[in-house]
Amino acid sequence: MEVAVRFSGPLRVLAGRQDLTLSLADGGTLRDLLHTLHDVLPPPFVEQILTPLQTSAGPLALMLVNRAHPRGSTDLDRPLAEGDVVVFVPPMAGG
Repeated sequence: MEVAVRFSGPLRVLAGRQDLTLSLADGGTLRDLLHTLHDVLPPPFVEQILTPLQTSAGPLALMLVNRAHPRGSTDLDRPLAEGDVVVFVPPMAGG
């Protein structure tokens, strides 16, 4: 199955790209996607964005799957489907 991955704002610079499409095995999970991204994205993105997302160590970015925000590490084990879109966005603050 193919899953689209997009990077928003300054995360594009850190990832070195705006988007990419990854192939995962049928039944692949969000965790599988993150492991695959380790192999294709620059080390700074892995260290600053992916590792904190996987360890719940205060991530520096939000990850959305089809516009929904996964909650907690158990959501990382949810299966993805053909055509899903995963977007990394910087956290926002307002007032």
